[in-house]
Amino acid sequence: MYYWFLWTLVNVGGRMPMRVQYGAGWVGGMLAWYLSRRVREATQDHARHVLGPGAPQSLVDRTARSCARTNLYYYADFARFGVHPPESVFDLFDEVHGVEHLVNALDEGHGVVLVGAHLGNSEVIAQAAAPFGVCLAILTEPLEDQRVHQFVHRIRGARGVRFLPANSHGLRQSISHLKAGGALGLLVDRDVLGTAKPFPFFGERAPIHDGAVELALRMKSPMFIVWTPRRAWGRYSLYIERIELPEPTGDREADVERGMVTMVAALESGIRR
Repeated sequence: MYYWFLWTLVNVGGRMPMRVQYGAGWVGGMLAWYLSRRVREATQDHARHVLGPGAPQSLVDRTARSCARTNLYYYADFARFGVHPPESVFDLFDEVHGVEHLVNALDEGHGVVLVGAHLGNSEVIAQAAAPFGVCLAILTEPLEDQRVHQFVHRIRGARGVRFLPANSHGLRQSISHLKAGGALGLLVDRDVLGTAKPFPFFGERAPIHDGAVELALRMKSPMFIVWTPRRAWGRYSLYIERIELPEPTGDREADVERGMVTMVAALESGIRR
C-alpha cells in the first residue's frame, strides 16, 4: 500500500504545480497537528526542549505546528525530486555557506564525515552534492519492504549519491569510502540500530549514536555539520561548518566521549539557530 502511495505521489503529485504540492503539505500538517493528540504533544515536547522552559506557550505551539508542516513538506520535496531533479544547486538553495572549507578538507585525502539532524530536509544535500564534485555516500536505514526501499533510493540516488545500509556491511563500505577520500553523511539524532548510548541533549539524556565520532577519529577524517533550513516552499539555505573534535589522547573510550560532547553541542547550536 505504501509503495503505491509513493508511486502516485511521484508520478502524479510530482507533476503538479509547486503551490499545489506544498499547499497540500501545509494543509496535511495542520490537520495532523490539530486532529492528532500524539502529533501535537510530541511536537510541543520537542519545541519546549529546544526553546527552553521559559518560552511562552504561544511560541511553543507555533514552533510545533511548523514542525508538523515540515514533516509533510518532505513528501512534496520527494515528489518534486522524483520527476524534476534540480539541474543545479541554485535551483534549491538561496544561499550557500562553507562549501569551500569542505572542499579544502577533502583535498587532505582522509575523507570527511558529515553529520546532521532531521531538520528542514537533509535529503536535499544528496541533490546538491554533484554540482560541487563531492563524492558523497550516505548511511541510511534499510526499509523493510524491499520494493519501497528500491523505489525510495532510486529517487534519492538520481544524482549519483551512494546510499549505504546502516549495518555491519554498510560500516565496512563506509570505511572504504573514507579511505578513498569520499564524504560520508550520517543523521545522528535518531538511533536507527537501537544501540546508541544516552547523551545529554537539550537538558535530557537521549540516544545518540557515537558511530560518526568513532569513524572520524579512527580514519582521521575531518568532521562537518551540515544544515539545510527551509526558507520557503522548495527553497533552502545550506550551511557547512567544521566541528573541531578534541585531539586524541590514545584512550579510545575517553576520546569518543569527549568527541560526542563536542558534536552534540554543535547539533544543539544548529537546531537553535
